[in-house]
Amino acid sequence: MDAILKRRSVRNFDLNKKISYDELVELCRYAEAAPSAKNQKGRAYVIVDDQQTMDALSTASKNASFLTGCSGVIAVIALDPATLRSPRLQEQDLAAATENILIAATSKGIGSCWIGIMPMEERIERCDKILNISDGAHTFSLIALGYPQDEHSFYDAEKLKESMIHYNRYKNARIA
Repeated sequence: MDAILKRRSVRNFDLNKKISYDELVELCRYAEAAPSAKNQKGRAYVIVDDQQTMDALSTASKNASFLTGCSGVIAVIALDPATLRSPRLQEQDLAAATENILIAATSKGIGSCWIGIMPMEERIERCDKILNISDGAHTFSLIALGYPQDEHSFYDAEKLKESMIHYNRYKNARIA
């Protein structure tokens, strides 16, 4: 469970240490172990380690510029929702797969950062064009991956505050 508590967004990577294709595939395997509504498996993955493609993806969002300095990217792809039994739950399935990649990467000492693409249409269109996504599928998220520059990238910090926990019913602090 340490990987869950130590997971942090890493944006500065040591480019002298590369992640292998096999390691990226393994992270996709962990992603696919995530729950899927009615086992619909409405997702796919694009592994990117080509510098030119990562540079292009860095323009997908103003907060994605650091993709130019990572070792690899995994794009989590939403398959055509019209082909799914529970299309309204697809985003939850995709988020669970994305989170599994982040946690698995942390457990292996690999830094990661989730770049939200969906639901911003301009980001989706840009990524889909770069990655050649079509047939009703679209990009859900990008995950930057690499070995962190800072050896202290992973740390355990107390994030849960007592005020966030409610017992039996939610107590709105503004009404109290």
